[in-house]
Amino acid sequence: MSKGKRAGWMGLGVCAFVSAICVQIVCAVAVSIVYGVAQGIKAAQAGIGQADMAAELMSGLGQITGIVMVVAGILLLFVYIPWYYFGCGRPRISREVAGRAFAPRTLVVVVVIAAGLNYGINCLLLSVNIAVPQALESYNQLMETAGLGVSPWANAAAVILAPLGEELIFRGVVFYYARRAVSGMKNAKAAFWIANIFQALLFGLYHMNLVQGIYAFIIGLALGYLCQRYRSVIPGMLAHLVFNGMSTLFDGALYAWIPEESLLWCCVIGAAGIALVAAVMVLNGLPTVEGEPDIA
Repeated sequence: MSKGKRAGWMGLGVCAFVSAICVQIVCAVAVSIVYGVAQGIKAAQAGIGQADMAAELMSGLGQITGIVMVVAGILLLFVYIPWYYFGCGRPRISREVAGRAFAPRTLVVVVVIAAGLNYGINCLLLSVNIAVPQALESYNQLMETAGLGVSPWANAAAVILAPLGEELIFRGVVFYYARRAVSGMKNAKAAFWIANIFQALLFGLYHMNLVQGIYAFIIGLALGYLCQRYRSVIPGMLAHLVFNGMSTLFDGALYAWIPEESLLWCCVIGAAGIALVAAVMVLNGLPTVEGEPDIA
């Protein structure tokens, strides 16, 4: 394959990434406008002054973050389900694919990787927060604004819609184009990692902040592995769901046993979690892109 064709396939992956960003922006603007108009009408009926109305609007914008996430998540599914199955020529989910994706061994690997990533990443973040608290100040504020663990809208978006939509976008469409770009390379294992790093990098950029971008990149590498190893986006969706569910719904219970002020313990548990994920991936078999398989 010529360099031009390889670049073209990669360019299509970038287009899928940019389209997802645009959907997020459009949803945020649309929901904000609807919210602003509704609040403006309500304020006018109550006789609230312009200054007070503006202050109330600004304070209420954080409350609609979860609604924006849900609307964007639903719209992304409408866009990327047909893009994945028709635009990328992916096969429908068959009994064979479902059996492979939901096999007991697969589910064990999925849960271990998701739990290892969750403990690894969150404990490393805790260690940074202990050592350099100001480094994560803006990130912590962003998480609070999102309402994760508090807002039912944000929880639904994070635990259900994000695993479905983001896996279709990045491990489905973007990863498909990336694999096409590297197909035919002499080193099939290196080709897999080039494609996997490409989709994981865009997955990190998609989160649009440095801290989330770094750990989303690491998560993306593991989810890309699951997609290629089991020839299905389903294991990645399940792992994504477990990871987000642990962080969003069970964060307090899962981390209660870890001394929050212990830098040593947080570093050790964090490193052990990431090491466990790497070991499982190696022992379970690293995939290649040789003879590009049907991925449903």
